[in-house]
Amino acid sequence: MNIKRKGILQSPFIYVSPSTKTVLSMMLCLLLPQIALLFVTRSFSSLLVLLSTVLASLVAEALYGFRKTPSVVTWLVALLQGLLVGFLLPASYPPLAIFVICLCSMLFGKYAFEGFAASWVNPVALSVAVAYLVYAHPFPPFLADLSILREKNSVLTLIQNGQFPLSPVDSRITDFLNKNVFRRFGMEIPDGYVTLFWDSGSPIPAFRFNLLNLLASLVLFSGDMLGLMIPASFCLAYGLLVRFAPISHFAGVQLYGDIFLAFLTSGVLFSTLFILQWFGTIPASSWGRLLYGLCAGLFSYLILGYGTSSVGYAFVVLVMNFVSIVIQGFETHRMKSFYIKSVKPRLEALKEVRAV
Repeated sequence: MNIKRKGILQSPFIYVSPSTKTVLSMMLCLLLPQIALLFVTRSFSSLLVLLSTVLASLVAEALYGFRKTPSVVTWLVALLQGLLVGFLLPASYPPLAIFVICLCSMLFGKYAFEGFAASWVNPVALSVAVAYLVYAHPFPPFLADLSILREKNSVLTLIQNGQFPLSPVDSRITDFLNKNVFRRFGMEIPDGYVTLFWDSGSPIPAFRFNLLNLLASLVLFSGDMLGLMIPASFCLAYGLLVRFAPISHFAGVQLYGDIFLAFLTSGVLFSTLFILQWFGTIPASSWGRLLYGLCAGLFSYLILGYGTSSVGYAFVVLVMNFVSIVIQGFETHRMKSFYIKSVKPRLEALKEVRAV
């Protein structure tokens, strides 16, 4: 190793994956464009909610610091958690009340579940769920009118019914894409999808800018900052269930869903990217993460249905935290079994050889 005055250089050592600090910093940077768009669109109520949740998370970290001195990483975690909670709450909630709720939820999570990376309950999902429960917010149905699922383009039907405000540039962009791209392949896209990709106008910021969430996923996955197994298996399971599984267990009729509607509402893209595989809450093995993602897709179908739920994904994450405990239990059992059957006999054989 090269020693130079006050420090030790990294060479010849290299990182096999980005550090936690790097991943957290990149996540924060990827959220900045969405915050900027909230300023541009004058969504000041959402910005106040964001400010209150960030302050609550930082105060909770400072109070927890009396027990354990915070590091740079833990402050980054607190900042990111506060932002994520604020992104997942409606702009109509009063900032002061949200500050108190988020502060209490974060402190409970830190003291009950031992803080960052030792926790088995996602603090962001916990805070969002508590906020909804405190306000006695009714659990919203995934669709107010199930008859729209009979339409070929349920997104367009929702827009025509006034449930999604159509962007002024939606038709122009759609016409341009159809003329220059899709018609060459013998197909067209209807109005509405551009609105859901760019800005759905939802009062919940995490549900609005789906295009930015897709771009953020490309950065995080291409840089090996997040694993691809869980999001890929989740999207596969949830997408197939939405497209091919009837929803008769909800509506009593055989209806099938719109995959675009399911993924572009309910904060599915945002939550899958930023909170589904939070540090310390997911299995360690490849098969465990595959199973985790598939189960998340199943529970999303059961809880979110075909989309448009305002809080369902937070409860999906909390359910998956318990599922993860079971999976990690099997992982531990397999590891112990492997040690007893394979590793321990070899170690004992080595001891005998050394004794001779």
